[in-house]
Amino acid sequence: MVVTELVLLILITASVLLTAVEVMLPGMELQAVEAASDGLTALFAVELVLRFWIARKKTRFFERYWVDILAVLPLIRPLRLFRVLRMLRLFRAGVLFRRRISTFNGGFRTQGGEFLGLMIATILILVFCAIVLRAVEGPGNGEFDTLSEVLWFSAFSLVGGEPIGGTPVSDAGRWTTLLLMVGGMTLFGVFVGTVSAGMVTRLRGRLEVHELDIDELVDHVVVCGWNHSARAVLTEMFGPGSPVGRAVVVVTEKPIPDDDIPMDKVRVEHLYRHIGDYTRETVLKAIGIVNAESVILMADDLVARSNQDCDARTVLAALTIERMVPDIYTVAELHSRQSEELLRNSGVEDVVVADFYAGMILGSVQRNRGLVRVLNDILTQAHGSAFHTVSLPKSWAGRRAAELHQELYREHRALLVSVEQEGNVFVNPDPEVELTAGQRIVVICQRIPF
Repeated sequence: MVVTELVLLILITASVLLTAVEVMLPGMELQAVEAASDGLTALFAVELVLRFWIARKKTRFFERYWVDILAVLPLIRPLRLFRVLRMLRLFRAGVLFRRRISTFNGGFRTQGGEFLGLMIATILILVFCAIVLRAVEGPGNGEFDTLSEVLWFSAFSLVGGEPIGGTPVSDAGRWTTLLLMVGGMTLFGVFVGTVSAGMVTRLRGRLEVHELDIDELVDHVVVCGWNHSARAVLTEMFGPGSPVGRAVVVVTEKPIPDDDIPMDKVRVEHLYRHIGDYTRETVLKAIGIVNAESVILMADDLVARSNQDCDARTVLAALTIERMVPDIYTVAELHSRQSEELLRNSGVEDVVVADFYAGMILGSVQRNRGLVRVLNDILTQAHGSAFHTVSLPKSWAGRRAAELHQELYREHRALLVSVEQEGNVFVNPDPEVELTAGQRIVVICQRIPF
């Protein structure tokens, strides 16, 4: 995905530059430039055909790519006059650039999307109008003879709101100049509004640029509910070692305060937010639960409820999800262990009772001083070593746990924690335990060994 988008960004930039050379310098021998420009346009047309072919909803394809469709019209010979429409693909390039730049931290992410859009719109209007003026005024109007004169006229008219540096004589030239003036006033107003709304934009969160809509996602993770620990959950899911490109959908009954989302530690283009009651099938279908890879049910505290009611909603959501998608991996958070057995019998793989584990950690820390520093290291992938679950390769079939322990430490600086056999987990397994291919083990290491 990343490589494809970078290639598209480069090709779009090359296509726009070739189009500018082709239109602005019509008197030169530019057969090679025209051939290269036509080749890139044909490549974009093939790309759009493939996107249309795999699109789940054809109407949505036209809603999303209508600008790109206009941009490939010059490929048809009778429509060569509209070759300046290729400039419209600058908007697509801006979207791709914004999606890639949003993975970085820093102030650019705050209002970078708005300013990038303004910059692209300004360049597009400036170059588009300059090309048109050069084509319709250049042959008979001495004030528009050179490329430099046309560009300066377009820039001054865009900023000044009136024709500066020349006077168009044709109707097409006058209409183009009017477009420049109106475009300049509009862009200036949008710029002032964007700057003035800076604080509001920050409170509302960063600009989210998504390649897919929620119902088009596959193998994504669904997070149902929100509480004070959800921030750490998102940070861990997008941290080092997390799958590249995996989308996360957060479903809540009420909007999440933007300050609660660690925007500097998540990939914004892969984070989706949906408002709805996640115990209802219609909401679960809307977020593509049938195509999800896993789901996390959190003890929701956005809506004031008692702990018993909160756990009851978690159980109801788990039962609904397991009935809709029996094979999905589900982990649920509870306030009390009273409903744990019911969840496990319904197909929920893992149940976390936050208060219970917090109590055990506090008790263990009292007996084992310094244990908190160890837990801070191994419970996150952000730094140091961490827990990793891996499957044994075929080469380990029939060998003993003692051999595995020695090789893991010697070759990978990894510690064997547990071995899973027939649904049971054996922590610190017996050295003589015989291993099988595909068997899941838990290790502590910096990098996954297999």
